[in-house]
Amino acid sequence: MSARKVNLRFFLSLKSWAMVMALINLALGIGIIIGGGIWISQNHVLDTFKTYFAVGVGLGILNMASGCLLLTAVIQGNDNWVLLYILLEFVIAFTLTIFSAMNVYNEFSIVLFSLLCLCPILWIGLCNIYAFYVELYQYNNSSVQAGIDEIACNMQTNPLESFPEKALDTTTV
Repeated sequence: MSARKVNLRFFLSLKSWAMVMALINLALGIGIIIGGGIWISQNHVLDTFKTYFAVGVGLGILNMASGCLLLTAVIQGNDNWVLLYILLEFVIAFTLTIFSAMNVYNEFSIVLFSLLCLCPILWIGLCNIYAFYVELYQYNNSSVQAGIDEIACNMQTNPLESFPEKALDTTTV
């Protein structure tokens, strides 16, 4: 029995997944910050929820920073920045998954439930970003750079025929 490789691309290229994840991070960061601002302006923040509010705003800022980082990495083609994004996105996805699951379990909220439903998309996107990183790393470290064609000749050459200056000269005395 052979193991099949799971394909989580859903008919998108890896670069398209990177752009989608960057836009999701930007939108999620803006949504978390605006939602937290509305929540605190309506004085719904109790003493026990001030920590949750601080975590939410911190994750919102981190989401926006990681989205901008991934956009810059895709535009410049820098694999080290994509690796930094993977680290940030892992922290974000792990924190959001634990935070939303813990709070949906304690007190059901449609916002937290929708956030919990968004978490698998973040994890699938993280797997695709890793595949994008591997592809970008291989491209950046290959011998063929963009715009340069590699020419290879596999024929056995005869140096006497290839280079006329080394051919036997029959006219000498």
